[in-house]
Parts: sequence; structure tokens; C-alpha cells
Amino acid sequence: MNIDYEYLSRIRRAVAFYTTKKTSNILEGDFHSIHKGRSMDFEDLKEYTPGDEVHDIDWKSSSRMGTILVRRYMTDRRHNVMFVCDSGLKMQGDTPCGDSKKEVALMTFGTLSYISGRNGSDFAIAYPKEGQTSISLFKSGPDHLERLLYEYEKHICEKTDRSLSQTLMDVLSMVPKRMIIVVITDMDGLAGISNDTYRAITKDNDLLAFGIEDASLVGENIFDLDSGRYERFFFSHNNRLKKLDREIRKEMCDQIHEACKQGKVSAVSIKKESEIIDKAIVLFERYRHGNYGYITTTL
Repeated sequence: MNIDYEYLSRIRRAVAFYTTKKTSNILEGDFHSIHKGRSMDFEDLKEYTPGDEVHDIDWKSSSRMGTILVRRYMTDRRHNVMFVCDSGLKMQGDTPCGDSKKEVALMTFGTLSYISGRNGSDFAIAYPKEGQTSISLFKSGPDHLERLLYEYEKHICEKTDRSLSQTLMDVLSMVPKRMIIVVITDMDGLAGISNDTYRAITKDNDLLAFGIEDASLVGENIFDLDSGRYERFFFSHNNRLKKLDREIRKEMCDQIHEACKQGKVSAVSIKKESEIIDKAIVLFERYRHGNYGYITTTL
């Protein structure tokens, strides 16, 4: 895989990360600040004005004073962004648009880590690897990004019995930092994350997710990764199977959506590399406004 730095530099000013724990915009530097930042250090209270975040309202103080008051925080401009990326044989598959799931995952990680590093944040990667969790150090810079990309590429399609949910809990127990955690996985990976895992992570960290969609089970030239052969025409063109496939996908999407809403997680689906920028903008904007859940709308 070649890192397309021209592509990455083109989108530097288009994508903004938002966090509800420290600052409204972790991509400082060349990026404009949307509103006064947050950190864990409380500064003071002020009267609510249109445009303030609803999350910042101090309801107890507002009740005592008889007017709506919002909390203000000191901005902490340095952040730790942890990319928790999925791996396994399933990453050899394709998306509904024919793009490689592996390449979409690599490009999503590369794009977002490049942007966060260029704007003063340290980033790291964690992924399931040979029955354990591989967790890198937090650093920034193009050399760090390139090393993580090539390491991840070497292992992204290797067989592993460690789930993404286990990897997330490993990160939580092994990394004693407050983090912005960005999950890059597929629908199966998102569906496997329990409500308890979401709540444990979002207690002290921000959590956003990209769900790479799988190709349909029916249609032309359907290859079964488990059996290692192309599916028979009778099955790949069966209308009943096609309907059942749609129903199962909808049920899975609904399940993911409800789990994300309850866990205060924002997630979006992605089908191809060209969607990365637009989907990232949608994801971070929704998270900034507290709109949690799993969004599958095609842009």
C-alpha cells in the first residue's frame, strides 16, 4: 500500500475531530475552532446563550439560580487518539461497491491519523493479532504513521481468535490515558461489541466508529471466503436468499444503532474509499451535537 500524501493533504482542512472530554476540536493548528474547548479542568459557569452545547448545562446550578447555566472548561490542546482497528480473514472480503475491505480500513486509518498528527495530537493503533492485542505507543509524525500502517497491513488479514470487543477492553485496561477512541471495523465487529463494553469505554473516553459494509451474499461472482470457492449460481441468484440477506442486515443495523445510542457512541457505515472524508465529517459533526447511533445513509 502506498500512502497518498497528496490525497491526505487535500482533506486536511475538510475534516474536524470533536471531543466531549477535552476540546471541541482536537485538530488545532490550521483548523478553525468551532466553539470554546473542553478539558477535565473546570473553569467557571456562565449564563446559557444560543450556540452553547447542551451537554455543558449544569442543571443543579441552574435550578438553584433560576436561570440556565453552562459549564466552561480550560482547553487542553494535546490529545491521545487511539485507533482500534479490526483484523482477520474477513478483511479479505469486499464492500458492496467492490472495494477491498482491507484497503478501506487502511486508508481510513491512514487518513484520520495523518490529520490528527498534523494538528498536534498523538495517535496509536491497536488491533487483534495472533490471539493477543497489539498496541503501539502514542506518537505523531509521518514516520510513526508509516510504520504503523505497514505493521497493520502485514497483520490485517491474518487469522485471529481475538475479538474486537476483547481488543477494546485490553486497550482500556492497558492504556492509563484519557483517549479519543476511533474504531475501524465491519458490521460484524460492531455487532459484537456489548453495551457493557460501550459504557465502560465512554465513561472517561470518547468513542466513534466506522463500520465497513460487506458485499451482498447474492449477485454475480460471489466468493465464499470460508469455503474458498465461488458460490453456486442457484444460491447466489436466489430471490428468497436475497430478501433474507436484506432482513438480516437490517436487523443487525438496528441492533448496532440501539447499542450505540445507549452507549453514547456515534458510528457510520462506509462502502468505499471515496466516502471516507464525507462520512468522517458526518460522524464528527453528529458526535459533537450528541447525536448517537449507527448511521447507514449513503452520501
